[in-house]
Amino acid sequence: MSFSQFHAEVLAELDAIGRPQLAAHVPKDRRSDMEYSGVRVPDRRKLSRKGFSFSNRSESEVIAIWNDLFMRSPNGDVLFCALDYLRFRVPKRVSPDLWSIIREWVQRVDNWAHSDELSWIYSYVLEANFDEVLPDLIEWNKTNDLWPKRISIVSLIHYTGKNAVFLTPGVMLPMVERCIDDHRYYMQKATGWVLREMHRAYPNEIEEFLTTHLTHIGSDALSRTVERMPQDRRGWWRDQRKASLEHAGSD
Repeated sequence: MSFSQFHAEVLAELDAIGRPQLAAHVPKDRRSDMEYSGVRVPDRRKLSRKGFSFSNRSESEVIAIWNDLFMRSPNGDVLFCALDYLRFRVPKRVSPDLWSIIREWVQRVDNWAHSDELSWIYSYVLEANFDEVLPDLIEWNKTNDLWPKRISIVSLIHYTGKNAVFLTPGVMLPMVERCIDDHRYYMQKATGWVLREMHRAYPNEIEEFLTTHLTHIGSDALSRTVERMPQDRRGWWRDQRKASLEHAGSD
């Protein structure tokens, strides 16, 4: 079977459960150039768990099909189905050649939702194949392209909670530092989120990092970083940033 046949099958299943109003809203909300079927996340994941006509093929065949669909489909929900396939598997097992295939998926990302989902998957591949994956993340970290740069740091965290951080500050903070001066909205939110999660595991290191970078970190990133601290500490950090900026401006 060809790409067009597999794609037609997946797209037909999505369209059957999609909502036209949501399909029209999603590209505007996410500022995405892709088309969408308007499928709610729980419904899509239920469909993905059920599987498709090719789901019982060998693992290598199935990932090859999803890779083809991810790299060629104009429909964002088809891309999400490919991501669902991996989401259900990578926490348990990462096949040895997976990174060589899905590292290219970063090229298709044009919105925060695909960025976050792909980063979640990349984080597990990073943990399983650190020496292979980290050099690519560092390369993306040094670029000015929004989505690869964002993915480079969000992929350092599994998701959220006490077990989200699996790397040391020595690995993570140099990459976060390269993003501090990037005040684009989605970079600021990602930078703050990574620092917030790191603070759970390494509070002293993160507060030292904040102190060093208070005149560079944006207000959005700082707010995200401190949002789970006690209220008085949140206010204290905002006051410290304001004072630091005022002092820097008077020099």
